[in-house]
Order: sequence, then C-alpha cells, then structure tokens
Amino acid sequence: MAFTIGENVGPYRVVEKLGQGGMATVYKAYHASLDRYVALKVLHPAFKEDPDFLERFQREAKVVAGLEHPNIVAVYDYSEHEGTPYLVMRFVEGETLKARFARERLHIEEILYIVESIGGALDYAHQRGILHRDIKPSNIMLSNDGKIFLTDYGLARIADTGESTLSRDMVLGTPQYISPEQARGDLMLDAGTDIYSFGVVLYELIVGRVPFSADTPFAIVHDHIFSPLPMPRDINPQVPEAIERVLLKTLSKSRADRYATVGDMVRAFKAAVAEAGEAAVDAAADVATKSLPRGRVATPPPTRASGPDTQLGAATAPLAPPHRRRRNGPWIWAGLTALIALCIATVVSFGQAFNEVAARIVDGG
Repeated sequence: MAFTIGENVGPYRVVEKLGQGGMATVYKAYHASLDRYVALKVLHPAFKEDPDFLERFQREAKVVAGLEHPNIVAVYDYSEHEGTPYLVMRFVEGETLKARFARERLHIEEILYIVESIGGALDYAHQRGILHRDIKPSNIMLSNDGKIFLTDYGLARIADTGESTLSRDMVLGTPQYISPEQARGDLMLDAGTDIYSFGVVLYELIVGRVPFSADTPFAIVHDHIFSPLPMPRDINPQVPEAIERVLLKTLSKSRADRYATVGDMVRAFKAAVAEAGEAAVDAAADVATKSLPRGRVATPPPTRASGPDTQLGAATAPLAPPHRRRRNGPWIWAGLTALIALCIATVVSFGQAFNEVAARIVDGG
C-alpha cells in the first residue's frame, strides 16, 4: 500500500513522497515529539506474499539498526502500518553522488574523501559480517553539510536473506555495478562483491563512464561475467598508470585476484594518487566529466523502473532532451529482424541457467 501525504503513520506524519524504486517507496515524514524529519522506506507489497517475510523483516531490521557508523545512514526504527512494514531512517539533506556527478566534476580531494568515507563504512559492516550488495552512486549521499553517507543497507540486507523465490527475484544488485559472482547468482558471497561494485563507482568517477553498459540488463550481466574489462587508459588517456592498476585489480573477474578487504583497496588508491600526483588524477577526472553529455549521468538510462535520486532528500539529476524520432525505412525492419534472430541465438547459447540469473536482476537508478 502507499502512504497518503498528511496521514499519520505511527508517530510520523507523512510530508511528501520522495520517490519509488524496485523494493521500496520513500517518504519524508515529521516526528513531532522529537521535532525532526525522517525518511520512511515502505517495502514493496509483493514482499508480503512471502509468508515468512514479516518475521525475517523484524529480525534483519534489528541487525541493520545495530550499524552505528558516521558514514552509514542510521536506521532509527521499524514497524508496520495496517500490515505494511516500513523502516524509519535518518533524513539526509543533500543529493546523491549520481546527481552530483551529472551536474559537475568532482576534484580529486572530493573523490578521496568519498573513497575514504564509503570505504570506512563498508569495512565497518564487513567486519560484522554484513554485505551491502548494491553499491552505486544513487546509494551514496552527499549531505549539505559536507558529509558522505552510504544508504540502503536495510533494504539490501532484508531482501537478500529471503528464502522464497519472490525475495530472490527482488533487486539484489544493479546491472551496471553488479559483481560477476553476484550476477551468476552465487550464494556464497563475501566482501569481494562490494569491493567490485565500489570499484565500478570509482572507475566511473575517474574514467568517465561505467565499464559495461548496454540496452538490456541481460547484456550488461553477460559482460560483467565474461567480457574483459575495458582498459581505463584506452577510454581516458589522462588516467595515470598507477590508478589504472588499482582499477584493474579491484575489478578482476576472480574474487581471489581482488583486494582482500575494502581497507586494502582504499590504501592502494591513496598510494596510487600519491604516486601519480593529485594534479594528474584531477586532470583525468576533469576529462571524465567533460566527456559526459550535458545534463546526463555517466550510466545509460535504466530499462526498468529504478530507485530515485530523491531518496533521503537528494536532488534529482536533470534529464537530457529527448531525441527527435526519425521515420523508419524498410532497412530498419530488416535490421530488427536480424537483431531478433541474433538475440534468440544468444539466449539459446547461454542456456536456461543464465537466463534465470538475468531474470533476477532488476535495473537500479
């Protein structure tokens, strides 16, 4: 169910709807007794089809509420309203990294600050056996007072612990940022999956685009599993070799070839920046930002509904003007026919198992 603007949900009065994603709808609400705003994350009604969900929701909400780190958005409370479960989280005034990167460049000092802040949050959670599994720019908040926050630990944790088909089919990673092992549907994951996703974010900030993008989640998932990583310096020649080495190791297909911990990755990146010189890395980031079309983010538009940039008080990135449609000649239809035939052949070649993995991927913002 959706909450209504102005209604009372427990002690919270709903003020406005901030956005809707694959797993939850986000509202801004006011808590009168504490005189503060909060973010209410109302989980998708489909979760309730799982008979064990409410018990699991309560159990896992307690776990994520125990994460107390200055760079993790705090979970204050969890409850139900007319049978609908929701999380109460800190409301952060600011914008997402996705929105910021779409609007203007980030200097190396800012990138280092983001890497250290998010790396510290991930390391803290990993030491407690908790993975995020959905690291992406729209889950990184830049607050108006200059702080960096990692969001949505609650949703990733709660959805990922599901035993039902429904829970496994919900958003467990975003195709552009998903690790190869997560894309394969591996059940035994460790910190390496977050290291890879965090590496994709870093690749995007330094190089200017995500490593893999395509028209469908299926194609992106395939590339993360099978396609060689596009060499950063081939795309952006300004990327220093020391930074390229860090990106290559972080985004290795094999978990064993990546850094053992996020802390190791952060230290390696800082050392690479020191080796290359901040001016050189800044030049690469400048080229990365200038390579983006005006008003657009580095990643292609999602093929399915995804999480909003407005979650937790973020600003929404502007959209590019739509392209003018052109008349389709006969050659277009011939091309489409060939493309459909190629897609069918591709699906058959990868087999039913890979199709089931791709079907579980829901595109995120």
